[in-house]
Amino acid sequence: MLLVAVDFSEVTAAVYETAATLASGLGAKVVVLTVTEPQVDYAGLSNPQAFAIADDEIRKMTEARLNVAREFFEARHLSVFVEHQWGQVVSSIVERTKKWDAGFVLVGSHGHGAVYNLLVGSVAAGVIRHSIVPVVVVPDIRAKGEGASKESPRIEKA
Repeated sequence: MLLVAVDFSEVTAAVYETAATLASGLGAKVVVLTVTEPQVDYAGLSNPQAFAIADDEIRKMTEARLNVAREFFEARHLSVFVEHQWGQVVSSIVERTKKWDAGFVLVGSHGHGAVYNLLVGSVAAGVIRHSIVPVVVVPDIRAKGEGASKESPRIEKA
């Protein structure tokens, strides 16, 4: 089982391509996981219904994007499951890796740089640090100015 953790950013297409190649070669099933961190009202000034509406929109948008992922892997005759979790991203990925008994985790790297990672942190680095299975980090080749693969699927934002 391959756990493919995505955030639907520009690197997601390359993550899907890499996961499909690995899954085909290994004869493995794929789980596509995305994690949404809950919204926090720090000042207590927001209308509680505003969060409920926003959460509903996030669910709908995420469901549509996960359906694109499902179609991508099924078109390649791969067995795929999709899952949306709410919570802290790194700990959710590590926990779901155990739940699915995954042998590998695939994540994308945005290539933000050292200062960004120092201040904000890197999901890929966090998963590598806490994972109990090997982690495959797929680089965003466009961040290096090389352009995206012509064979990468288009990931449309709903």
